[in-house]
Amino acid sequence: MQGLGEKIIELLSELEPIPLAGSHTLDKTALIPTQYMAFLLLALLLTFAFLFYVSRKSALVPRGRLANLGEAGVEFVRDSIVVDVMGPAGVKYLPFIVTVFFAVLFNNFLGLIPGFKPGTGTLGTTLTWGLIVFIFYNAIGFKKNGFVGYLKSFLPSGTPWWLVPLIYPLEVISHFLRPFTLGVRLYANMYAGHIVLGVFAIFVDIAIHNLTAVSAVVGTMSLGMQIIMYAFEVFVAFIQAYVFAILTAVYISGALHAKEH
Repeated sequence: MQGLGEKIIELLSELEPIPLAGSHTLDKTALIPTQYMAFLLLALLLTFAFLFYVSRKSALVPRGRLANLGEAGVEFVRDSIVVDVMGPAGVKYLPFIVTVFFAVLFNNFLGLIPGFKPGTGTLGTTLTWGLIVFIFYNAIGFKKNGFVGYLKSFLPSGTPWWLVPLIYPLEVISHFLRPFTLGVRLYANMYAGHIVLGVFAIFVDIAIHNLTAVSAVVGTMSLGMQIIMYAFEVFVAFIQAYVFAILTAVYISGALHAKEH
């Protein structure tokens, strides 16, 4: 059990941000590139390269499997997220939401490659993305409805006057919590998935190095569960990109139709 505890501690330490060069002790007051930043940059480069390639190959009949896959992905975001949530008028914001979807998706998928880390594996990254979405849709809301009109929209229509002092502050607080909930949801799901995969990998490793009848059974079951969980994590990686994108669309739609609230 002591060996298991040490391996779990080692797993947790591996999932922490580690500087790319120099000491493995991270000074939280300094801006030091970490392994997560490197994989985040790689994922973003892959995202923009993929979208650029798809846009260059766009045609009535796409050429190549990658172009087909890219157009299918863009059509999925357009039809199943943007149009479903915002209607045809939301197509104006399709480039932003497509970028959000594929950036999250590429980061999530990249982290599933053995030895790689997901850019979405740190809370700082996901909270920053949540903040970007927050600033973007609020800018739309202020531009569309005016400063006072947008602030008034935070209050649900039909609220009795005597409940306004209670309801309005709660609505404002819940509104400002959106970037936090967006970021924490994405981070927690990706981080927890890697913890589960790592724990099963530890059991397999222990079974290999301590081969007994019991450890063989435990190791085999752990390996089977690791394969199942890996397939599940692929699904989760897609779902989290979908959830992040569709919530972005919902928030933009709310800002656009604030006067109707």
